[in-house]
Amino acid sequence: MTTSSIPGTVSQRKRAMRIGDGAVAALVMAAALHFPAQGVSNLLWMLGSLAAALGIYALRKSIGHSDLPEAELDEYELKRHLEAREDGLRWSLGLSLATFVLSGVVAFATRFWVEPDGLSVALFFAKVVYCQMIWVPFIVARSLAGKINRDELIARD
Repeated sequence: MTTSSIPGTVSQRKRAMRIGDGAVAALVMAAALHFPAQGVSNLLWMLGSLAAALGIYALRKSIGHSDLPEAELDEYELKRHLEAREDGLRWSLGLSLATFVLSGVVAFATRFWVEPDGLSVALFFAKVVYCQMIWVPFIVARSLAGKINRDELIARD
């Protein structure tokens, strides 16, 4: 049985995906911890934002910015690009639905249990919308990177 090493470009893309996954997890945790621990939540939000920016930049660089609309693509690359955009739109719809449901939960909770000030609620929704704003382009780039990695590994065999 022979073992083949993974190409450097595939490893680089996987590393960028892991950084982005960690950043998105930090942003989700920041939103989840907003009301119980606002200081920790704000710190996670800042660190997650920086990590997300670095992760998305590294991921876009590793895929040659082919997730951007102005990229010149051949027919197969365009097909991959459109599939990745569909993945992003699917996630966007799900995240929008989750944000809508979360709005109802927060409204219900503030009506009957707690009374946070308006600034705290506005900051919470800013975190939720920011998470969605970061997550969707990351999902498109991540999906495209996964398809490129798959193609590279298949072509190598």
